[in-house]
Amino acid sequence: MVLKKTHFMKRVLSFFACYLAVNVAVAQQDKQFTHYMFDKMSYNPAATGFKGYCGTVIYRNQWDRVQDAPNTTLLNLQGNIPKYNLGVGLTFVNDAIGFQRNNKVTVNGAYHYATNAGVLSGGLGLGIVNVGFSPNWIPPQTLTDANLPTQAAGTGFDVNLGFYWHGSSAPYYVGISTTHLVPPTLKSINYSVARHYYILAGYDFPLSEVMNLSKRIDIKPSTLIKADGAGMIFDINIMGDFWLNNYSYLWGGFTYRLSDAVALNLGYGFSPANSTKKNMLKIGYSFDIMTNPLNTYGKGTHELMVNFCMFPPPPAIPRHGNPFILQ
Repeated sequence: MVLKKTHFMKRVLSFFACYLAVNVAVAQQDKQFTHYMFDKMSYNPAATGFKGYCGTVIYRNQWDRVQDAPNTTLLNLQGNIPKYNLGVGLTFVNDAIGFQRNNKVTVNGAYHYATNAGVLSGGLGLGIVNVGFSPNWIPPQTLTDANLPTQAAGTGFDVNLGFYWHGSSAPYYVGISTTHLVPPTLKSINYSVARHYYILAGYDFPLSEVMNLSKRIDIKPSTLIKADGAGMIFDINIMGDFWLNNYSYLWGGFTYRLSDAVALNLGYGFSPANSTKKNMLKIGYSFDIMTNPLNTYGKGTHELMVNFCMFPPPPAIPRHGNPFILQ
């Protein structure tokens, strides 16, 4: 009986801590991924549909072995419409932590304006955000309380806005964006989502060309700064692509997240059989080693990423001949 009561009290305290956080604070940090460089579209709609047609799935199991720790699943689908200089995409995110479930569905659109120096893009994301609480009480058999909180949920309209620049003379990119531009307020559960701000930058450095190496090696440093007006998260990543041949490569990388974690990245990209060189399937894994106070309870964070992009051939240019030219 003592063990059951102890377990019950832990569940009660866990729920009320979450409940108080919702009612006292109005901010909640957006989802967090170590593979953020494969997920530009969900936090900056201007990065939507730059090349080809792509699908990305990311699953993050945060703070392994910490009870009720966050688990996040993301799906991105996007495509390029070159005739109209447009990119279109769809994002779905499920974020679970304890009793709380966050679901977001966003339709993204971007217009790409090409210049001699690069491509400037502006994007807009429109969607809905749903937040729900579903407590799973396990009270002692001798105790029943009809006043225990039950399921509750709320849904609101969401808007994201961003700008993105990709250089052509040098392979660099930079973006600035905001999510929850008009912060949704879910009155049915007394919950507000804070506006978030993002700054992204990166560079693709062709090391093999500079050092005249026989094997192709690309070094890709990048950074992502995230803020919600109350706090800031600062990610720095450096990755290296080591090409095995013209159709496959391995990558490895290292991430430092200020006051939170360091992470190792590994991955493999290849062109499936009977496809063009540009069609690529990428599979990546990262492991975060926590440097925050939870490192005494958890064993790190696992993250898996799968990305596939296909590039249809350019439209054929019609050719017309004169049938009398040979006469």
